[in-house]
Amino acid sequence: MNPIFQELDLKVVHINQVAAFIRLRVGLKIPPSGAQPRQIMAGVYEVGVDGSQPGSPCAVANLVTLTTDSAAIADLKVELGTPFLENHEAQPRYALRVTLVRPSKPVECAEVIFRFAADGQLVVLENFNTCPRSAPARQPSLPTLFVVGDSTAYCNGPLQRGWGDELMPFFDPTTIQVLNRARPGRSTRTYRREGLWKRLLEELHPGDFVLIQFGHNDADKLAEGRCRGVLPGVGETSQSVCLPDGQIETVLTFGAYLRQFVVETQAKGALPILLSLTLRNRWLSEKLVEPASDYGRWSASVAASVGVPFLNLAELIARRYLVLGKEQVRHLYCRVDDDVHTSLAGARLNAECVASGLKNLKLLPQPTNHR
Repeated sequence: MNPIFQELDLKVVHINQVAAFIRLRVGLKIPPSGAQPRQIMAGVYEVGVDGSQPGSPCAVANLVTLTTDSAAIADLKVELGTPFLENHEAQPRYALRVTLVRPSKPVECAEVIFRFAADGQLVVLENFNTCPRSAPARQPSLPTLFVVGDSTAYCNGPLQRGWGDELMPFFDPTTIQVLNRARPGRSTRTYRREGLWKRLLEELHPGDFVLIQFGHNDADKLAEGRCRGVLPGVGETSQSVCLPDGQIETVLTFGAYLRQFVVETQAKGALPILLSLTLRNRWLSEKLVEPASDYGRWSASVAASVGVPFLNLAELIARRYLVLGKEQVRHLYCRVDDDVHTSLAGARLNAECVASGLKNLKLLPQPTNHR
């Protein structure tokens, strides 16, 4: 079968610290023909800095239907979050995958791998091909444990790993599967604003589980830079702010965003589980400086108020750290000057603490006792 895609041209229409608006021009080798319409759809997937999470959905383009009278050219638009536009240490790579669906014929796909430069230019890393990498699909016969959070749960650089990347080996793959949908740099607010939460809801099935952990980025500015900050606390107050692209956004409290996650997860028949933050590598003599945080307290408060499980991950990690000691814990972080992001060893320790905490909650198929 000859590939039908002849052209995939990407162009940034507008970009800022909040989002990139991309125009995708798709050229087909042959014009559509026949009485039934053809559909072209596209999605953006984060490949990961080191390719650790191929197929994690980030954005969806508009759907285009080609009929008999249509030309063999289709224009699609996609909006993609850009939280690391000026970060030279973390440059996420994306796969934009285009799919052509024709009645009674095999589905054909093509994709382009790209990233954004610090000046906002779109840099194509791999030109389009018709054999895209396969996305890690869920097995419909198994419940899924989804991870929702920030870079502490998701790979964000060549030396950094997140605990969500290392969680699956602690479970029996015949009883449950783990899909990491955490995203670097996101807060409760931006995870919703960018549509990442909406796409996770589309993946949810009754009987699934959703681990929700935020707070590291929620204390940022409301309407400057990445515009990811939220209002402190768990109340119902709100504030309207103007984003760099001129859009007006209503910002809620940290607790209000968590309650939205909980209610919408339950509406899908899945179980939300709130987590406290991971620990920073901060010591005073031989004692940890930061065993808890406001965001951990607020997560616990929301969990108690709505009656969902809470996993005090910070406490579990702190116990392990105090046994290891300051010098050994230093090697669990990706760099000497980074007290937030873990190395592979640190991610595995945190993942083991998550698995241990879930085992104690007795709410899902039990974790295995070894890697």
